[in-house]
Amino acid sequence: MPSKEIYVREYTVRAHKREIHTRVFKFICKQCDQPTERETYGPRPLYCEQCRPPQAPKKSPVPLKKRKPRPMTYQSDES
Repeated sequence: MPSKEIYVREYTVRAHKREIHTRVFKFICKQCDQPTERETYGPRPLYCEQCRPPQAPKKSPVPLKKRKPRPMTYQSDES
């Protein structure tokens, strides 16, 4: 079973490399009806890479850090 190392960006854990197990599927594309093969780590694909190219990784929204409330400041009436 082919494997490859991928880079995992930092989100709630430190960034690290992870080994994922991939498989090469040989199938007939549902759109263009051509025999093809495609490497994937998920379920069996339905379309070839020309009909449905791999999507770029989605950017997850970075959670905003909560600020500490500012202390209340009062101006004196002295002038």
